[in-house]
This record gives sequence, C-alpha cells and structure tokens, in this order.
Amino acid sequence: MALEAALAGLQAEANCPICLDYLRDPVTIECGHNFCRCCIQKSWEDRQDSFPCPVCRHPCQELQLRSNTQLGNMADIAKLLYITRSKRHRGEQTRLCEKHNEVLTLFCEEDLEVLCVLCTQPPDHQDHYVRSIEEAASHHRKSLTSYIQSLKKDVADLQVLLTTQEREPLELREKVENQRQKLFSEFEHLNQILDHEHEAALSRLADEQKHVQQKLNANMTAFSNYISTLRSLQKEVAEKSVMSEVKLLTDIKSIHDKYESLKTPALYSFKLRKEGFSLPPQYSVLQKIIHKFKTDVTLDPETAHPNLLTAEDKKSVTFVTKRERLYPNLKRFIFSPVVLGSEAFNSGRHYWEVKVDDKPEWMVGVCIDSLSRKGKHLPTGQNRCWAIQLLNGDYVAQSAVPVTLVLKEKPRGIGIYLDYELGEISFYNLNGRSHIHSF
Repeated sequence: MALEAALAGLQAEANCPICLDYLRDPVTIECGHNFCRCCIQKSWEDRQDSFPCPVCRHPCQELQLRSNTQLGNMADIAKLLYITRSKRHRGEQTRLCEKHNEVLTLFCEEDLEVLCVLCTQPPDHQDHYVRSIEEAASHHRKSLTSYIQSLKKDVADLQVLLTTQEREPLELREKVENQRQKLFSEFEHLNQILDHEHEAALSRLADEQKHVQQKLNANMTAFSNYISTLRSLQKEVAEKSVMSEVKLLTDIKSIHDKYESLKTPALYSFKLRKEGFSLPPQYSVLQKIIHKFKTDVTLDPETAHPNLLTAEDKKSVTFVTKRERLYPNLKRFIFSPVVLGSEAFNSGRHYWEVKVDDKPEWMVGVCIDSLSRKGKHLPTGQNRCWAIQLLNGDYVAQSAVPVTLVLKEKPRGIGIYLDYELGEISFYNLNGRSHIHSF
C-alpha cells in the first residue's frame, strides 16, 4: 500500500495543472509552479501586461519561462511506471493459455494444472476431474492452511529436539572427561615401559570424541537445515495461499510435492565404545597375566617342516640341514620352516612363552588354523598371522602393516598373550618383563 501511494504521489507531481496530463516540455515560472510550455503559453496568449499563475495567481513576467529538463525526465519515468503497473494488473486479472491463447478458467485436479476450455478437449486431460479455478482455489487454499499449521508444529517439535541435541556436546565432554580421569587413575599404577600405551589410549579416546562430535555437529546441522527448509516452505505456502486463484494454482504441484517429500532427520545418539576406555588386562603388571592366564603350549610334530626336528617332549625344535624322510601329511608345512603348537584357542585369554636364546633368525606368534601349508612365506600381510620376527638383525612386528621395532635389550625369550575376547595379541620381552608390541 505504501508503494501504491508513493507511485500515486509521483504521478500527481508529474501532471500539468492545466491539461492534467503528464508534463510535456515542462517549464517553471516565477512563482515556482510547473506547466507544459504550450499550456502556459496558451493560457497567457490573450494577456498584455498581467500574467497570473493559473495555480496561485501570482503576477509573473512572460519572459521568465525556465525549461525544467529534470522534471520532464521524471514525468517520463512516472508515465512508464504507470503503464507497466497497468499492464501487470491486467495480466494478473486475466491470464491466457500459452497453448490456445484462451482465458484460463479451469483446473485439472489429477495433473494439478490450470487450463482453458480448449485444453480439456480429448485426448489431453480426458476423464480427469476438472473444475472451475474458483472452486479449485478455495479447495487448495484450505489445504495450504492445513500445511501452515502442520509446518508450525513441525518447526516447534524440531526446535525442541534441536535444543535437546545441543546439550549432547556437554554430556559428551563430561563423559569423555570421566573416562579420561579413569584412564589417568589406571595408568598411575603402570610402570614407565607402558607409557606409550597410555598415550595410545588417550589418542583413541580423542579420536572417539572427535568422531562423535563430528556426528553430533552433522546431526545438528541437518536439523537446522531442515528447520530452515520448513520455514522457507511455510513462508512460500503462506504467500501462495493469499494469491489470486490462477497464481495460487500455478505450480501448485511443486508445493504439494515439497510438502509430501518432507523427511525429518533422525536424532543421533552416541555411546562411547567401552573397549576404548577400559584398559585390557595386558596393560597391568605382566606377572598378574602370567599367574592367571599361563598356558602350557606344546609343538605339533605333524605340522613341522621337514628341516625342523621336534624334541620328544614337544617343547623345543631344532633346525637341521638334512631333511627327514617323513610320510605325506596335509598338515605339514612344505616350503616355510614352520611348526605350529598343538593347542588351538577360540575363546578366552591365554599366555605362553617361547625361548629364542641367541638364534640369529626366528619368528614367533599366532596364526589362524586354516593357514596354507604350501606357501613359501607366511601370509602376514593378509591378517592371517601376527608375529614378532628377527631377520637380518632387525626386529619387526609382522602383520597386515609391518612395524619395525626398536628394542633396548635383545630378548632371549618372548612372552605371548592372546586376549581372544578383545581381539588383541601382545608380546613381551622376558628379559625384563617389558612390553614389545600389541596387535
């Protein structure tokens, strides 16, 4: 309404007081009023010595007609605005079918399209439910009104969920801090050799916090974006619902589709992984592990490579250059100098020891039972074997990703701790009961 009033005022100022039309070649007289040049000259053509202003009757001199180019430009602009506004109003009142150039008076409820009479002729829209745009607009205005109420409720409900979710980072920090304090309390009882395990556990905790925080942030962003979408749709629906029938029904299908396709984001809830914050038993004093989980492992001669001679007590093995003549056995390793233990584990926690003494090369560890006996090398890169190896003077943790180890003291024996429940294998140097590496 303010814009309409401003345009009306501009048009009034751009009119000549004599002809009441837009100013043409406007001039300003002595008193400051403006007229078309031809109009003021015609008004004064019978005057000899007195030239009163047609508006205020101020006596003026004829020769004081000053051209007002700027006002002429404003009059042209006002005229253009009036023409444009008139065309727009006429277009809003009567819209024509682009296909048949007929007035749009009908609406197809099946295709949600505004139609003219010719549009309803077969085959287009045949057997469709078609009614007047007035009736259709009334029906869809009611639908849009129901959308508004539903959208308002959805926004309010989601705002509550978002407020709840915004409290989650604080709870996350509190829980992480509690876990961190628990870790520090446990690590106070560990010796200096296990310091790097302390750092690794804290790193896992930080990664877990970062991961959960990212998920929470992403979830809150999803809620905020969805609320923005709802508000945008709410605004669009509100604007659409007060338009004229044709404008309301034009592209009404897109609003229906947007509303029907709304999908509320799922609320993300987190739970910190227990195993990431409760230290497994191998991080406690090794002696406790030995006392509680020590297992007597013997060697299985049937798996021994032909160059490996197993002792009668099955507690030791010797490499010999001359191969033994042995009967065929599918369990025996043919190419790799390997012998497996007789015991197999598929649950629980177990600890055993292997003496390596001063051997220049050796490998001890854990393999899966279905390991191929015909390979030239143990498949440590395929998560089938986990072992510690001395090769060419270097100590290496062999697994999917080999890790070179730096040991302060050459081990003469290796302690192996298998925690089947946690899925971890740890190796210890028996010289000083120090931890070497964990898979």
